[in-house]
Amino acid sequence: MYMTNKTNHIVSKKTIKPRNMKTKILTAALVSLLLYSCGSTEKIPYLVKAERLQLYELEQYAKIYEAKIMAKDVLTISVNTTVPEAGAPFNLGSNAGSMAITAGNVNNVPGTNLQTYIVDKEGYIDYPIVGKVKVIGLTRVEAQEFIKNLIHPAYITEVPIVNVRFKNYKVSVLGEVNRPGQYVVENEQCTILDALAMAADMTIFGKRDNVMLIREDNNGRKSITRINLQDPRLVLNPDVYYLQQNDVIYVEPNKTKAKAASIGTGETYAISIISTLLSITTLLVTIFR
Repeated sequence: MYMTNKTNHIVSKKTIKPRNMKTKILTAALVSLLLYSCGSTEKIPYLVKAERLQLYELEQYAKIYEAKIMAKDVLTISVNTTVPEAGAPFNLGSNAGSMAITAGNVNNVPGTNLQTYIVDKEGYIDYPIVGKVKVIGLTRVEAQEFIKNLIHPAYITEVPIVNVRFKNYKVSVLGEVNRPGQYVVENEQCTILDALAMAADMTIFGKRDNVMLIREDNNGRKSITRINLQDPRLVLNPDVYYLQQNDVIYVEPNKTKAKAASIGTGETYAISIISTLLSITTLLVTIFR
């Protein structure tokens, strides 16, 4: 009787121990997964703790960004007057002179296709009647005022309304984003967050703390700047927070994506086979235990 009880006791211990071990392993795995998840989510948000920025700092750097005309920019320029014929020589296009001012509004006849002007490397455009006009470094508003003063009153007796627009204001977003591509900016103002929004945001694999900004100046020199999108003080740095025309944003993949990309087809096939064999083995052990 004593031996039987001892045997039963031993058998009982052997039965309970694996279950306890499995529970411990499962608990440890769940805790590790939770800790990993908490650690990884810290790398996802933008502008971490931005609410801690002081109001006076935000007011100090508050500005309405205005793009400046650069070499190789493509511009459209319209001159609008109450008498369409007066502005016609400056509105080269399919329907030259079709724009007119009525009751303070600028009316654009459908089908008008204004001439475009490419800014050369010296910063000049070849403008009708006037000739070479240097516009590089001017904002759109400054260029409008400059051209208005050139043609009035020398060529037009009344004060015209001059409208200068960028035809090719675009930025490129590449790398770990959901919709990489080149995007045209209609309002000629774009922050780095606007560019990411147009590209449908980063993927989960994008490195938020090391985004590359590639920029070209008027002399063709390229510069590369690294940007930490998790740093809330980014909004206080207008030189990189606001993008210029033709800027390129590149989002690098994180280590997880890089490691996955380094696995070849053969390695993937081998891992798949091993995973399948392990699943079958686990199933057989469960059935015949």
